[in-house]
Amino acid sequence: MGGRIDCYLDIVSFYSYVGYADLRQNMRKLAAHGVQVNFIPVFLGGIMQTSGNRPPWVLKAKGKYLARDSFRAAERLGVPYQGSPPDIVAIAKTVSPLRALHFIKENYPESTYLAATRFLFHKIWLPPHVNLAEDEKLIAALKEATDELDGGSGKKLFSDEDVERIMNGRESMRERVKDLTGEAVQKGAFGAPWLIVTRDDGKSEAFFGSDSCGHSQHGHWPPWHNALARSTQRDEAPSSSINAVIMGRKTWDSIPTKFRPLKDRLNIVISRSAPSKLPETVEPSEPIRVQSLELALQYARTHSDVGRIFVIGGAQIYDAALRLPEARRILLTSIERDYDCDTFFPVDLKDGSWERKSREELQEWTGEEIEEGGQEEAGTKYEFQMWEKRD
Repeated sequence: MGGRIDCYLDIVSFYSYVGYADLRQNMRKLAAHGVQVNFIPVFLGGIMQTSGNRPPWVLKAKGKYLARDSFRAAERLGVPYQGSPPDIVAIAKTVSPLRALHFIKENYPESTYLAATRFLFHKIWLPPHVNLAEDEKLIAALKEATDELDGGSGKKLFSDEDVERIMNGRESMRERVKDLTGEAVQKGAFGAPWLIVTRDDGKSEAFFGSDSCGHSQHGHWPPWHNALARSTQRDEAPSSSINAVIMGRKTWDSIPTKFRPLKDRLNIVISRSAPSKLPETVEPSEPIRVQSLELALQYARTHSDVGRIFVIGGAQIYDAALRLPEARRILLTSIERDYDCDTFFPVDLKDGSWERKSREELQEWTGEEIEEGGQEEAGTKYEFQMWEKRD
C-alpha cells in the first residue's frame, strides 16, 4: 500500500500555486514510490473566516516580507510571477472557478484537470490578472486553455461545447466546494495550501504552506534512502570519531531543514560562493562550506577525529570524486524499475575496474542487516550493493 498527499488549494493563493508546481513536478517520482497526489480546490475565503485567520496584508510587516518571499519562491520553482493582482479582494471571490475545476476533475481525464488548474493559476497571477469570478472571463479562459503550461504540446483542453458544459455544471458542484472547504477546516486548515500527508502505515500529518511540500514528500522517501544513509554514521575507528559527508550545495538544499546538518557527521558542502579559505570556526547548526572537492577532503583529513569520508552527491561531485585514486568503495542501491532520467552515475561498473563484494562483506562494512536477494516495497524491487576498486 502506498501513501497519499491531499493538497487543499485555492487559485487565488499564490503559495497554493507554488505548492501545486512543487508537487506537480514530483508527481511521477512520488507515483513510482506508490504515493498518490490529490489536488483539492477549496475556498480560501471560507477557510479564513471559519478559522479566524486574517489576510497577510493586514499585518504590515508580514505583507512586506511575503512581497519579497513570493519572488524567491517563484524563482525556485520556475513559476512566472510579477507581483500580486492590483484588486486581489475582487479576484479572491473564486467560488465560481473552483466549482468549474471540480466539474472538470469529475468529468475529464486527470491530465486535463491538472492542466486546467495550472492555466487558471496562470490567468490570475500573470498580468492582466484576470478576474475569473466574472462568467465571461472564466468562459474566455477555459476556451483559451491549453496543456502547454503543464508540460504538454499546446493542445487545447476544451471545445466550445465543453466550456458550455462546464459552466452549466458548476451548480452541481456547489455543495462539493462547500463540503471540502469545511473538511479542510476540520483537518486544521487556517490557510492554503493545506496538506494532509498519509503514510503507507495509515498515519497522517498536516502541513501548511508551499515550503512544507518538500517535508511532506520526505515522509514518503522509500526505505532505500535510509539503510545506506545510516551507514555513513558508523565507523570502524574508535567510538570518539565521526565520519565526514561531502556534498554539493543542491544536495544540501534537498535535505529537509529539520534534518540539517546530518546528525553525528561532519557535514561539508561544496559551493562556488563559499570562502576561498578553509573556515577557522564552525557553527554547530551549519555545515563546513568550501569551494572545491580538494578543499573538502583537505578539511576532513586535517581533523584527527574523522573516520570514514563519504561523498553523497550530486552528479558532478560524484564524477570528480571517482576520478581520485583515494576513491575505493561505492555503496549503491540497484532499483529494478525504469525511470525517465537526464542525469546518470558516472561509472560503468561492468568495465572490470570494480568488483562487487558479497552480501556478508557489505553487512560487515555497513553494520546493516541486508536481505538475501534484495527487497521489495510498493511493487518496486531493489538491492543494496557494495563495489570496491580493483588494484
